[in-house]
Amino acid sequence: MAGRGNRGGRAARPAVFAGRPSPSTQAVLLYGFLVVVWGVVWPLSKIALASCPPVLFAGLRVIISGLVLLPWAVRGLTQESLSVNLVLSLLNVALFYGLQNLALQHDPAGLVSVLVYVQPVITALLARVWLREWLTPVKLAGVILGFLGVAFISVGQINLPHASGLAAGIGLAAGFSWALGTVVYKKFRVHPHPAQDIGIQFTVGGVLLIGFGTAIEHWTAIHWSAIFVADLLFVGLVGTAWAWVVWSRMVQAGEASRVAAWTFLVPVLATVLSVWWLGEPLTRGLAVGGVSVMLGLYLVNGVNYRRGAVR
Repeated sequence: MAGRGNRGGRAARPAVFAGRPSPSTQAVLLYGFLVVVWGVVWPLSKIALASCPPVLFAGLRVIISGLVLLPWAVRGLTQESLSVNLVLSLLNVALFYGLQNLALQHDPAGLVSVLVYVQPVITALLARVWLREWLTPVKLAGVILGFLGVAFISVGQINLPHASGLAAGIGLAAGFSWALGTVVYKKFRVHPHPAQDIGIQFTVGGVLLIGFGTAIEHWTAIHWSAIFVADLLFVGLVGTAWAWVVWSRMVQAGEASRVAAWTFLVPVLATVLSVWWLGEPLTRGLAVGGVSVMLGLYLVNGVNYRRGAVR
């Protein structure tokens, strides 16, 4: 008799199983995890750079992540997957982390995080061209606001103590490299699980960064204190390996531009923590420009964005 209720497939299947969050709740939790972890990583990286040269720190950070994920990376490895991931190891790892740490060496962590996180705006433009994703007038307005905010921040911060226009440009270049890597990954991904891709990218990228860092920096400059080692392990394992697997899974599941735009909260948290922990200045230019960037990124991720979209 119990089978009658299922006749014709009419019985309603529970959307949420006992003890398991709904898909929307899972997404919010994952986004929240990324925002908190990546927000914390910025001031922690700034602290670590007091004990380690920037390129070597970038190499150590990502090689730890790559080696942890390497057992997954070698499963089902093909020539096609290796080719794509070699390109991504340059964009998402070597250039992104190398440029990011060079900028952090000279500019405040809050400023660099805001500049790097113009990435969602650039991703929206690249995804429109390469992935044919929707771009509405609201999204376009968000892109313009984002770039205006970055320009305002860059001009306003150049005269800050320990800040430079060159470092600001390097931070923007890091964001562009990440945006390009995000779109390439969305278009050409070849593994069903991101741990395979991330393992290859971070192992190869880590080798490149350590090799370059060895050529231009000195290993003797690293101060291997307990605080530095703990900082490095957290940034490498949680802030890089685990966080990037979550990020890549979400890029696989959704639109690249919309997923990327959720990270607009990261520089807000990073700036707050940098002001609180490191005593970095919160200038009017950074505040106004940051609000403009955040508003722009929110519009890029706006609801009902499909209505009136341009193809």
